[in-house]
Amino acid sequence: MSVEELLAEHGSPLWLADLDRARARLRDFRAAWEAHWPDVAILYSYKTNRLPALLRALAGEGAGHEVVCEAEYELAVEAVGAAGPDIVVNGPAKPDALLRRAGADGALVVVDSDAEIDRAAAAGVRRIGLRIALGGVGVEPTRFGIAPGDAKAAAARATRLGLDVEAVCTHLVSTGFDRPLADAPRPGAAIVVAWPPAPDGHAAAAATLGALAETIGVCTIDLGGGFPAAPAVDAHAGAVCAALRDSGFRGRLVLEPGRAVVSDAIDLACTVVAVKALPDGTRCVIADAGTNLLPGALWSPPRIEAPAGVGGGAPALVTGPLCLNVDVLHPAAPLPALAPGDALVVRAVGAYQQAQSTQFGDLRAAVVAREGGRWRPCARRETLDDLLATDLDAAPAVAAGAVGHEEGLP
Repeated sequence: MSVEELLAEHGSPLWLADLDRARARLRDFRAAWEAHWPDVAILYSYKTNRLPALLRALAGEGAGHEVVCEAEYELAVEAVGAAGPDIVVNGPAKPDALLRRAGADGALVVVDSDAEIDRAAAAGVRRIGLRIALGGVGVEPTRFGIAPGDAKAAAARATRLGLDVEAVCTHLVSTGFDRPLADAPRPGAAIVVAWPPAPDGHAAAAATLGALAETIGVCTIDLGGGFPAAPAVDAHAGAVCAALRDSGFRGRLVLEPGRAVVSDAIDLACTVVAVKALPDGTRCVIADAGTNLLPGALWSPPRIEAPAGVGGGAPALVTGPLCLNVDVLHPAAPLPALAPGDALVVRAVGAYQQAQSTQFGDLRAAVVAREGGRWRPCARRETLDDLLATDLDAAPAVAAGAVGHEEGLP
């Protein structure tokens, strides 16, 4: 089906989730690493995109589950059917309820601090990993994990509390700040996204973790995510695995890809609502999807295409439907001549955009999934009933209105 046909059938805007492509990306990613290391485990990072149909598709390809909150844990267990030992619980702020659930299920909890070691032990957790604080993108110190020099003491502390320290872990973040926050007029002005990174950062992290694993006596290293998709990831795999061998490490390598698997597996289709010329002559294309659905466009404009467009492309300011002057999807997207009703496709927005979209503006869009070369609906469009589902005042308000009418109130 064409984009126009999908929009006509399921409404606009519309998420297009290519599950076939996500599966292929996962298989290629795994194969690239297995070519360099004999024992590799792949866990999909739920925070990147937690569309249930996507989670099930990747689990069906053998991916484990990396979660960072209670909602994601429940999705893994209840919606996907994950077993506790196949789940890694990450994140800097784990509620006691999540720790207790993870402990009861036998999940691996990656602790972020000495204090969290104590809380994990008190909650009944038995399997832990130590998150090691290693920098990624940006100039600010990482706020995640335990300093490498404190790792041995942290492992000893955990052992005294009866915890099994199974892994040393890290994650080199892909988003950070390009200047000290104290020097930035606004935090948003300093945001920088750098993906994919060069291999040397992951290789250096692997060397550090490999040495720590030998010192502490653990058999698993978890390098987190931030990797490019295959085939570009082969350079990372080669550099990382060489560093691990040089460190003396010979155990299991755990990876938690997100962007590498889903970034280009999901697009957003939308419709042109209006085209006008601004006072300075800029062509402005107004679409029915904006930064409510694609918040990351504010610091990294996506690629926007007109599937039915012909002729050359001229720069166009593409804006959304929100009553916000900053609702901008692209400052100068190269697009052909467009008219109201034409379709647009925002490409490769599967990582973080859908997961971070909000209820600001109109109802959330439906999702169609491509499997076996065919499209099918996998998540319906939000309705007013969904917006009111958590409203506790609806019934009292109706009752109060009835009373007011009987008493002759306006």
